Amino acid sequence: MLILLALALQAGCGVKLMYNNLDRFARWGISDYVDLTDAQRDYFDAEVAKLLYWHRTQHLPQYADLIETLALNVGEGTDMSDIERISDWMFLWYEEIEVRLVPIAVEVMLSLDDEQVAELPRRLERDNERLEEDEAGLSQLELQRRWQREYRDGFERLVGKLNSAQQAYLARQSLDYIPQYSLWADYRRRWQADVLQLIRTELDDPEAFEASFRLLVAARIPVYYGAELTEVFKRNERQYQEVTVWLLNNLTEKQREKLETRLLELASTFRELNAEADDRAPDTSVCLVRC
Repeated sequence: MLILLALALQAGCGVKLMYNNLDRFARWGISDYVDLTDAQRDYFDAEVAKLLYWHRTQHLPQYADLIETLALNVGEGTDMSDIERISDWMFLWYEEIEVRLVPIAVEVMLSLDDEQVAELPRRLERDNERLEEDEAGLSQLELQRRWQREYRDGFERLVGKLNSAQQAYLARQSLDYIPQYSLWADYRRRWQADVLQLIRTELDDPEAFEASFRLLVAARIPVYYGAELTEVFKRNERQYQEVTVWLLNNLTEKQREKLETRLLELASTFRELNAEADDRAPDTSVCLVRC
């Protein structure tokens, strides 16, 4: 959670600019996998506009509330239950976004033509290979040191430079990090293979396709992760949480003051973005496959 906040704050006043261009980033993201037709692009843009309006008006105030609470409690200490509660909130928000994304993804997939379907496996695999390359050729110690640097850089954007004791602690704890991207790519390949099979066999029955795809989405973690990836994710998440708790409980006064200031700045930005929402949601309705 805190590193995500740090990445947002890294952009400074650019947070608003980034958020206000999320529709463009979403279109760029899907274009990595599918070259959209004009009709698909019109549909995608209209649905994303509705999704972002909902997110701006419903989620951003909740983000601001949580961040302000964090800021006000910086000096009171924290424990694992606090971090786990924040993680639970984040997972809930992710699920709420996913519920609204799935119908958009289904409609776009239902509209794919033969050329798009034929090209999709190559583009998915290209993305998987990029994921694997992030850890390829590096020893476990090198990956652990990289985790240490990335965590430190993110945390320092929130609190300022870590002192020698904090850095020493982070160096020791980094040795518990377990490389995970190869396992992550393997999970993606197995899940994508079944999605591609679904696209090849059930596009002519939209309702059956949507039902089957929703089952695949629900099965990602309990079925497709597998025991090894599940355990690695669990251990890495626990390590991240423990490091975060220790560092928050061992901040200097100056670091606590900076953290409070940075958190309140981000919360204020989210409230400003919420206040800038239009009076009503976009009412544009674009037909693609199911009208």
